[in-house]
Amino acid sequence: MSISVLPQLLEVDSELSAQASVLEAKLGELQQKRQGIQAVISMFESGDVPAAADISAIANAPTTTKTATKKTTAGTKTTGKRKVSKSATKSTATKASATKSTSSKATKTKTTRGRPAQVKKAPASAKRSGKTADWQRYIQTTYKKSPLPDVIVGVLQSQPNSVFKIVDVMNLVFKEDMPKSQFLKARNRISNILSAGARDGVWHRGGNGTYSMSEKAIKAG
Repeated sequence: MSISVLPQLLEVDSELSAQASVLEAKLGELQQKRQGIQAVISMFESGDVPAAADISAIANAPTTTKTATKKTTAGTKTTGKRKVSKSATKSTATKASATKSTSSKATKTKTTRGRPAQVKKAPASAKRSGKTADWQRYIQTTYKKSPLPDVIVGVLQSQPNSVFKIVDVMNLVFKEDMPKSQFLKARNRISNILSAGARDGVWHRGGNGTYSMSEKAIKAG
């Protein structure tokens, strides 16, 4: 419930309390009137007939109070209804405003959540240009699960006394149907790995870009 409605409800409660006080006063007057009527009845029963003026005074005395009470009650009821109606209208307006604000926030959140859908396309491009390069698709099935440096070590160690050129390693590691553009990229990668291995003393390098696990084979070649 809105805090602004509380003072209005307290005011209505105060008016109802005043109305209850009026009704209690009315009840007291009715009881007095009843006592007066009962006294007149007793006079008739005892044979002592009272004067007509006394009877009229007893019967009509509370009439003015009764009419005033009705007017006060009606006025209080109308005022209460108006204030409660006003409070209800204000509360409804507050709820409508809150609903509109919530709806606006939900729409804004929904719009914000919809934006990342366009950003998801970026990793796909990065993936193609990263570890999963196009030339890697043409690696022989036997070597697909191993890092390329380990594959080259395995190739040279499988024939330790042989001398390999870059193209010889390429033919063993990659499929024959590799496009020329991808072949050149793969060849550059193989060349870098072979050069690094020779620098680190993993194998030996001879003239004309040849490599072997055997230094003797390199010198003989």
